[in-house]
Amino acid sequence: MCFDEYQLTIDPLIDPALRHNLEALAEHFVGLKTLKPVFIEHLVPWKEFERPPNPGHAAVADFLITKTIVAGLSSNYDKLIERCAWDYGADFRGSLDGEQATVASYKQAPLLKFHGCSHIDRGSTVWAPSQLHDPTISDRIAKSKVWMAANLRQKDLLVVGFWSDWDYLNQVLGDAVEGLDPLSVTVIDPSPTANLQVKAPELWALAHLPHVTFSHIQESGADALDKLRQAFSESYARQVLAAGRDLFMAKTGVACDPAWLTVTGLDGEALYDWRRDAEGVPAGKPAMTRSPQHVDLLGYFHLLLRRAGAIQQPRGYMLAAKSIRVINGAGSDISIVAKRFIEAPAALTADVFVAAGSMDLGLPGHLVRPGTTGSVVRPGAGGKWLTIDQAQVELDI
Repeated sequence: MCFDEYQLTIDPLIDPALRHNLEALAEHFVGLKTLKPVFIEHLVPWKEFERPPNPGHAAVADFLITKTIVAGLSSNYDKLIERCAWDYGADFRGSLDGEQATVASYKQAPLLKFHGCSHIDRGSTVWAPSQLHDPTISDRIAKSKVWMAANLRQKDLLVVGFWSDWDYLNQVLGDAVEGLDPLSVTVIDPSPTANLQVKAPELWALAHLPHVTFSHIQESGADALDKLRQAFSESYARQVLAAGRDLFMAKTGVACDPAWLTVTGLDGEALYDWRRDAEGVPAGKPAMTRSPQHVDLLGYFHLLLRRAGAIQQPRGYMLAAKSIRVINGAGSDISIVAKRFIEAPAALTADVFVAAGSMDLGLPGHLVRPGTTGSVVRPGAGGKWLTIDQAQVELDI
């Protein structure tokens, strides 16, 4: 695309051999001293990088926001991971070097984009081998290597796609991961295993050190990451339910059926909504924790519903023709929790909201009466908001 645009509008005599060699084409503009003003700023079709993210991007964003992983290292210029994080409501940004990664780690696990970013400093994205000697880029790579050596040693590396088809980008990556001494390397790539060694010999050597456990999963990266996220979220849900087991048995005198302690059949986004509710976080705000906190009462009420035969839904339960969502109230007054859950109309999906752990002091959440969708007054929190005790009476459980 870059070649065709340049040949059509600027130089019809450009060497046709450059058309299918992006590395050589970029070096051509280096020689003309126009790599940044012409090639990067005008010929690179940046709009092609603006496309819908896939479940793999959403999984990485989720893992970074919750600090479930130590860091994400990306060779992609696009901002699809960032877009997912922003859509979840996170204050999120990528990092171009180790210093930025250190600053970012206060709020999130860093997303280190060592080849550059279409959103941050586009002019310094890496396209040609000779750029590796550019002071801005070489300094950025050096800072990244220092950060990685300090933060990523003896970790488990999950590699999605076996590096780039561009040799010089593999060189950048090879230098960056040298000396990390990983415990394991798991590669997700549909290519045959025999092709991996040829494609990226440095990573192959790293992955086959004597003490390193190596695995190759021949699957789409997006699909595998989505499954990993689903497994993480299901584990989170099991922990919530298990936290309420002792209280459930003590208060009901009934043994807990093991089948009540699992959440299955939900996709990644539905499980994400489940985790939001378990954190007491409304739609439009991100789930932030990698393990549940203060969830004994929450788990207890989930088990009450399951014992009563409530049918699990993507966002809650159905029982006696009523849709029910169980929210972590975590000791707050129920009016405050309800006010926090003034969500978009599409998210108001329950007849009954149970704020587990909340108390009812009889106070309004706001002095202004609730509005309706489309009015100048914000809509109410939707449904009927109840404490656990009130919900047990309402639902007869």
